[in-house]
Amino acid sequence: MNAVERIDKLLNPRSIAIVGASQAPNKLAGQLIPALREGGYQGVIYPVNPRYQEVAGLACYASVAQIPGEVDHCVIVVGKERVPQVLEECRAKRVPGASIYTSGYAEASAGGHEAQQTLEDLARGMTFIGPNCMGFSNLAARVMAAPSAVLKRAQGAGDVALVSQSGGLAYATIAYFAQRAGMGFSHIVNTGNSAGVSYGDLLEYMFQDPTTHVVLAVTEAERAACEVIDAVRRLGLRKPVVLLKLGRGQTGTRMALSHTGSLAGDYRLVRDVAEQHGIVCASDADDALGLCELLRHGFDAGHAQGIASLCISGGNITLFADQADAHGLRFAELAPATEARLAEVLPDYISVHNPIDITALGYENPGLHADVLNVLLTDPAVRTVVPILTTLDDYTEVCGILAGVRERTGCGMAVLWSGGSYETQSREILREAGIPVFHSATLLAGCLDRLRRAAGRRPAGDAPAAGKPGDATQAMSEGAALQWLGQRGVAVPAMRACSRDGLAIAARELGYPLVIKADSTETHISDQDNVILNIRNDEELAQALARVAQWQSDQVLALRYLPGHELVAGTFAHPQLGLVLMVGSGGQWVELLKDVRFVALPASADELTDALASTLVGRALREGYRGASGFEQAVQLLGALADAALQAAPSVAQIELNPVTVGKHGAAAVDAAIYLQA
Repeated sequence: MNAVERIDKLLNPRSIAIVGASQAPNKLAGQLIPALREGGYQGVIYPVNPRYQEVAGLACYASVAQIPGEVDHCVIVVGKERVPQVLEECRAKRVPGASIYTSGYAEASAGGHEAQQTLEDLARGMTFIGPNCMGFSNLAARVMAAPSAVLKRAQGAGDVALVSQSGGLAYATIAYFAQRAGMGFSHIVNTGNSAGVSYGDLLEYMFQDPTTHVVLAVTEAERAACEVIDAVRRLGLRKPVVLLKLGRGQTGTRMALSHTGSLAGDYRLVRDVAEQHGIVCASDADDALGLCELLRHGFDAGHAQGIASLCISGGNITLFADQADAHGLRFAELAPATEARLAEVLPDYISVHNPIDITALGYENPGLHADVLNVLLTDPAVRTVVPILTTLDDYTEVCGILAGVRERTGCGMAVLWSGGSYETQSREILREAGIPVFHSATLLAGCLDRLRRAAGRRPAGDAPAAGKPGDATQAMSEGAALQWLGQRGVAVPAMRACSRDGLAIAARELGYPLVIKADSTETHISDQDNVILNIRNDEELAQALARVAQWQSDQVLALRYLPGHELVAGTFAHPQLGLVLMVGSGGQWVELLKDVRFVALPASADELTDALASTLVGRALREGYRGASGFEQAVQLLGALADAALQAAPSVAQIELNPVTVGKHGAAAVDAAIYLQA
């Protein structure tokens, strides 16, 4: 069976065995059969526990082997010491799928890692969830194979599939707040330690599942997050995907050899590459649910631009405008014809500038909301309208008007409700009209910004670039590294590698201004006073030669001095994502600023352009801040660096250029480190 067939068998079982079934309703093992029944499961249930003859009115069997019929799925809720025997019995009975609730494996200790490896060996051939999980719920097929106070109250199935390593976050926090917001799930799968099915297989299944419109992936391990990215890379972004990566601290990426690696913190790297593939990244549960709500109603990156808004309260408009500005969003610039038409429907004392404060007149004449929206939606610059509601005794009339505009025009509309109403119908009117509702200006602006960031769309089947990091590496000298780069089209300064005695001749050949540095395999040589910058004449050269005479190394480099704005750029091999390029603000403070973006290779010129433009130094170059220039040349250098890394993989483990200077000379790597795979 292929991945989709295996997952389909796992999540749509015709028969389920509960191994460790209990008669105690306060125990997890005693809640599974009631959960299945209350959820409407139509298949056969087999309790398994040698201590009971009957559980929940069903005949109970002493072992899996004694079950008379076929078993499609085995829910294992027993002590860790009994799991191997249960798995042996499952293999003997050819049970195709399982959920292993038992904990004490890789999440617990080093010994737990060994136990989990044994578990994986015993379960080979089975498709299983866990261990250390809380099972799955296929709400679309009414298979509630997990006890949940939230799902017990679920009003049918929804269209969001939730795949989470954390059971508590999935079944309690996210499910609870989703239910309060009126959002339902097609599936909830808690993978626990994710030793069985991969996120990639689950994503592939959800992509073809007709009941699922959006996939929310909650991951803890970087490996699981990378599986989500890899699935989208292989299959294409067939449906919107939201990624909530937990554990976003700077744990580092083990392959760190210098600035490039040390800046590659787990989340920043995963986030950037995920967004490059069109995956929307959330920062917390509220964020994730807000994004799912927008995506399931057809919002995409394009809706983050061209915003138009109206409200009866100038303060609420200003609050939203502040948050939009803080998140880099822009309100639509209305055409003169649009403003002229607005002036026809609004009194003289109301400004027709977007966003529009319709004042208390909107209280007296609720139809004014429709009049203004109908005009705004004729403007080609408007992509998204955000009506802002405050508080009324009864908002049904206004909400009915908004629903009518949405139904008639099909526009992208999200309501920012900065208050409430004292009746219960308004929210339901908006929900039935397919209008997302937010109660926080910060949350709505943040979600739109995250949609904007995930504008990347890569074709399916783009395999990661070759190259995997190894433990042993060998560093080139800087002179050899610069020469290697220059031979492959990466711009470098004119230079001479020589002994100390040859510096005077090298200086005459190169001309001033000059840089002299030790030709070393080490980084941070400026901290060791082994770099002399901006030597402008013979007198300064003589002073420099006196300093060089004190250096330990006789091998030195003379280079033309090319000052400018400083970038850091580099490439390294990630164990799952392949070759990755990093670019950002460089120089001595690179690790303090941490102003970097990552791009999976191979990358298009547009992707490299967007990555550089999203950094502070890139913005300065692109906008010509205080005379800055050379943005296009910097992008060209990044393209040459990417090509060089791709052609050299896997023999070159990492390349770092810090700094690349960008100025009147264009862009050039004036400092380089290259690490070869030993």
